[in-house]
Amino acid sequence: MSRRIRERVIPGLSLAGAAWLLALGCSSGGQGNGDEPVGCDPSVDPTCKAVGQSCQSNLECSSGSCSGGTCASVGPDGTGGSAPFGGGGFLVDDLGNPELPEDKTCVDLDVDFTRITPTVMLLIDQSGSMEEPFDKGRDRWTTLRETLTNRDGSFLKRLESSVRFGMTLYTSQGGFGKGSTARTCPILQKVGIQRGNFQNISDFLNEEKDGKYVQRPGGDTPTAESVEAVSAVLRSFEEPGPKSIILATDGDPDTCEDPDSNNREASKTRSVQAVRAAFGAGIPTHVISVGDEVTASHLEALAVAGAGGDQSAKAYKALDTSALEAAFETIIGSVRTCDFTLEGKVTAANAPRGNVVLDGQALSFGDANGWEMPNDQTVRLNGEACSRVQADAASVTMKFPCDAITILR
Repeated sequence: MSRRIRERVIPGLSLAGAAWLLALGCSSGGQGNGDEPVGCDPSVDPTCKAVGQSCQSNLECSSGSCSGGTCASVGPDGTGGSAPFGGGGFLVDDLGNPELPEDKTCVDLDVDFTRITPTVMLLIDQSGSMEEPFDKGRDRWTTLRETLTNRDGSFLKRLESSVRFGMTLYTSQGGFGKGSTARTCPILQKVGIQRGNFQNISDFLNEEKDGKYVQRPGGDTPTAESVEAVSAVLRSFEEPGPKSIILATDGDPDTCEDPDSNNREASKTRSVQAVRAAFGAGIPTHVISVGDEVTASHLEALAVAGAGGDQSAKAYKALDTSALEAAFETIIGSVRTCDFTLEGKVTAANAPRGNVVLDGQALSFGDANGWEMPNDQTVRLNGEACSRVQADAASVTMKFPCDAITILR
């Protein structure tokens, strides 16, 4: 039996725009080509799904519309009601031939998106105590260097395409000194922030001269001043996305004014204040103690300040290589965002019509372990879905009906 195919025009869409959507795979939902039916017919296909059942594609549904992971009802006015199969019958054209209703919704459109990229500054204590023994005959500095630059196991290598890393080594040589000319303090050595930064950081830490590593520990621990310096760098860094500091230190801080004040509360208080100020500027700080010489109460105070006063914030104490690696992995997992920016805009009313699939599993909109849209361009994964993305998820796909999203070109 033949039927007439209506031409559907989306209001406000030029012919060029229509051709562009078609190139992306957008076509009239509820319509086929020639004599090909839309959706599936439950009378001949026992796997055909009714309205309300879960789905992955329009062809699985009797209505011919899979929206938000669920078969949607599409009626003659395009807003719901009778489906092509499963109730209500067909419209009849002026020649008496059965005709499908005009559907004002589109087949799902594969939407381009980008994951929001976090920026992480590694702030590494280069003071003399980093030469103390740590694990397997290696000192703290060597262990830290090898943890960061191990090509086969470093989180820097694995995540360099999805996280912007920078690194700053900090120390001082007697603070400001006691002479008439102040010394440089803190002494900071930097690798600039960018994606794909593993090789730059690795080359910097592994540079040799006359058979010896150029970067070796020595000097003091002006933590407060160093946090203030890298916080200023991050505040001026203009790329979008969350920013944070990972502070790896092996002892209590001193200051540029007094390089022998490691055991004084004033030095510790100033470091906590610097970390608190960084958080106030939108930059959380995560703290790793390399060894067990950082006073426990100070380590906890730094962690709480770095989390904006959250008393449950965790400070990491690494006593061996595996614990050091695990601390970095856990922190990096927590700062990797579960937000994705769409190359289009979706109103709040249309957001539930989207379809987000993680490693082949459709996620539910508004679910604690599913997804939501905090604004018209951001898809956010929640709960278990977010944890999977932060760990080892392989793929995320997002689709919206054509009329639910305004593509930004």
